[in-house]
Amino acid sequence: MQRGLEIVFHFSPLYSLNPSIKRLNEAGFLLIGWVLMPEHFHLLIKPEPAESTSGIMRELKKRSAQEIISILGENQRHAWCRKMLNGLRLPPTVHCDFYYRVWQRRFYPYGVYSEKKRLEKLDYMHNNPVKRGLVRTPEQWPWSSYRYYYLNDPSLLSMDALV
Repeated sequence: MQRGLEIVFHFSPLYSLNPSIKRLNEAGFLLIGWVLMPEHFHLLIKPEPAESTSGIMRELKKRSAQEIISILGENQRHAWCRKMLNGLRLPPTVHCDFYYRVWQRRFYPYGVYSEKKRLEKLDYMHNNPVKRGLVRTPEQWPWSSYRYYYLNDPSLLSMDALV
């Protein structure tokens, strides 16, 4: 768990997710909500067409992982960067073309077909850091679309609010 907290508080993958999301956003989806947690993230997107969800997630994870690994590799003079990079290294028993894994291979899509369900999912995402005990209130967690919706702060990621 500590390894993930170091990512969020010292490195923030948003640095890597933000350009990746912006590039992918041009490929056909609306970013409705998000939260970055120490070891995972939640996205609420509206892909166009809906069948493109798997491709969007694959590219997002691939691009952000490449950027995270590159930045950690370039900053190994910092002990925590070396530690993070070593923690991402795959064991020799894993037979694949990569040396590191940042994200889990799978993702869990969930269809949101009503305004009630959209608000429910946003509430769940925004309160995730609170439920985990990382902060007391959602507005204290800086890596979330809560800031966009409730504090009028679009500074971290460009959002596509549904009205």
